[in-house]
Amino acid sequence: MKNLLIHSSSLDQSTLSTHLSQDAESTLEYTLQVMNQLVHWMVKSGIGYAEFSAALRPLFYNEAIKELEYLKQKKTDSSISLLSGLNRRDVSSLRTDNGGDHRIIPASYVDILSSSVPARVIALWIHLDLGNVLPVSGEENSFEFLVKQISTEKHPRSILLELKRIGLVVEDEDHVILQTNSFTPSPEMDEIKQLFTANIISHLAAGIHNVIEKDNKFLEQALFANELTSLSVEQLKKTSMKLWNEMSKQVLAEALEYCKQDEGRQDAVFNFRLGVFQHDMKEKK
Repeated sequence: MKNLLIHSSSLDQSTLSTHLSQDAESTLEYTLQVMNQLVHWMVKSGIGYAEFSAALRPLFYNEAIKELEYLKQKKTDSSISLLSGLNRRDVSSLRTDNGGDHRIIPASYVDILSSSVPARVIALWIHLDLGNVLPVSGEENSFEFLVKQISTEKHPRSILLELKRIGLVVEDEDHVILQTNSFTPSPEMDEIKQLFTANIISHLAAGIHNVIEKDNKFLEQALFANELTSLSVEQLKKTSMKLWNEMSKQVLAEALEYCKQDEGRQDAVFNFRLGVFQHDMKEKK
């Protein structure tokens, strides 16, 4: 069996060893392994590095503030810049947007996502009220014309391929058709994403707490087996689902009793989440 790892050498080992402790270096290495799947999700959804890195700024800013409050240290542009890795200009800008004080700010993603070239092309298309169908090329009121109004660095064909990939437009011979249904929120899909995100957040929070605090406060375990046939995997799936159904019913029944028992109490301020997951994949030789 071979495990696929991201080795430190791919992260410029000489630079990292100079600036990061061993704990920080290994944390970065393993974090990047987790990020592989998140980046896969983002790229599939049309989110690029520029949008994601911009969205991260307030998150690093907020975590630096939390750490300084935990340490009971003064929150200054310099201390937040040092902890977060943000340059002081970004920290100063975030403080100014926050009314001049360093405090936790809600992250806003709408403006960040609208800064991407494909998103701006669509926004201009809608703003100019050009209808849902445009010719691909032409000096005016064409798709190529729209792209050139937004950026001279991006090729119109590349932008068209990206918008087709994420389902915002379709191409029909020499015309581009705007898919207006793509802008209508799907309650079902939003709910799926919310539930999935809540589960992942709780899972990460449990594991990260155990790693940092070293107290194993939360249950965070998994089973792993390899060199299996597809038939064996299917049987394991059935067993897992059967056991989960039995366990979830028992835990849920008990949770409902506790909810009734604790309702109205001032110290009833905790929530509880228990989940399982199953994943299988063909191993690389």
